[in-house]
Amino acid sequence: MTGESTFISGCYIVKDEEEFLGASLAAITPFVDEVVVYDTGSTDRTVEIARQHGAVVVEGYWDDDFGAARNRALDHCRGEWVLSVDADEVVHGDPRALRRSLRTAANQSFAVEVVSSAYDDGGSEHRAMVARVFRRSHCRWDGILHEMVVGRWQDVRHTRNDTIRLRHYGYSVVHMQERNKGERNLRLAEAALAKARANGARDTTDLLINVGRSAALAAEHAKALATFAELDLDTIPSGSGVIAGPTVLLSALAVGDLATARRWVDRMQAWGESVNVCTAMRAQVAMAQGDWAGAEALFRTLEDDVQRSAAQFHADSCTDQLITCIARQGRAAEAADLLFTHLRSGRSCISAVSALLLAQEAEDGVRRLAEALPAQLDKPFLAQLQTCLAEVTDEFFQHVWRLGRSRTAVLAAVAKQWPSLSFEKALEWSLRFRESGLADLCPLRRIATATGQRDTLTRILCAAVLVEIGEPDVLPVLESMLAVVPDEEADEVVAALGRWAPRLAASLVPA
Repeated sequence: MTGESTFISGCYIVKDEEEFLGASLAAITPFVDEVVVYDTGSTDRTVEIARQHGAVVVEGYWDDDFGAARNRALDHCRGEWVLSVDADEVVHGDPRALRRSLRTAANQSFAVEVVSSAYDDGGSEHRAMVARVFRRSHCRWDGILHEMVVGRWQDVRHTRNDTIRLRHYGYSVVHMQERNKGERNLRLAEAALAKARANGARDTTDLLINVGRSAALAAEHAKALATFAELDLDTIPSGSGVIAGPTVLLSALAVGDLATARRWVDRMQAWGESVNVCTAMRAQVAMAQGDWAGAEALFRTLEDDVQRSAAQFHADSCTDQLITCIARQGRAAEAADLLFTHLRSGRSCISAVSALLLAQEAEDGVRRLAEALPAQLDKPFLAQLQTCLAEVTDEFFQHVWRLGRSRTAVLAAVAKQWPSLSFEKALEWSLRFRESGLADLCPLRRIATATGQRDTLTRILCAAVLVEIGEPDVLPVLESMLAVVPDEEADEVVAALGRWAPRLAASLVPA
């Protein structure tokens, strides 16, 4: 307890959240007087972590209904106010300012900013204002999916509160791929829609939007568009239309339906969405039709703005797309300069392959790319580039290594590239693997033992160097390869061995 009169409960519903929960609980502690964690059936260390952080743990159940689960969690809270946080969110802000705002509050609910990044702490950001702080006696949750805070007896107004914000990690590129949230959400949304229709519901607008958004999240863009087409744009509430619009645009561009994209952007502006947000959307449509100059002109007009949802719109969120427009018009050097500047902000989400290819067009560009890349984007870049040929990425990896950054991640990327490493590069990187205590991932060993995946001479040289430095277990592999070297190639093999494994080469030449 803090000694101040306002009692705040932190409230979670969780399942298998051991990756995130500890950091979230540590962050929320200064803001609340108790933490309630309602577990819906975890099989990992989630419950143990919650108890280690002093939370009140309720071992509950899951019934495919987020709103119901959150309301069951509320039943175990004692606070006058509730701060609802997901396990993959971290609270930032001023605890004392939050308490002061609640102590004098006349309203029953507050919306706070939730910020999601493409790559955890880096990449492009999505911002939304979401009701997360509310008076327990007056509010509850409603909705199977995309649940919302509503009044227990009457509608409540969600007033903006800037004393805190939430940083959301669960919808990053990597975690979305790992956890299949799109497929889960789509299943729940379709079930809720089917149930409502079976019960004779007249207004299914919000349920249709949930299905469409979930289908897009699962990359089922045709299904998303078919669902959104069921909406009557002349009668849909403007707030609901603005919520659906960005997803419609995403799916329409994904399938090349530019007419639908344009129609929805026009509607969004009529519904009161920010002019700058709508201009950015029109620029994306121009890009889709190959009008790079037109898109560039639109992007250059953007200014910071406030969206209809009250979330902040940042003009630099479109800088990656502006860079693409400039590069597509043949101005590679200009695009590269803008890329290096934007990367330093940490908010770029440009693909690593595109960034590297663009950097290679600029003078000393690969070095400048490595130096401009902020630390939080190192791992996303390296992970994307590990699938490329080594000859394309080696210069960049070398620069990152020399800068002394993310060396384990660099080695992990190189370890994936052994099929395309030249012998000389394999030798160079193998020394670094061994110095880092990762001899088992040594490219020399991978190449030497990879039957049929590399040419025989390269495999011989790799095996010979290993034998030369005292790893005799590779000797049988080397001997089997040497035994089948054609006579006409023997001199070439001996000469190469003489350079890279002189002691071994000397043993092969008759006295």
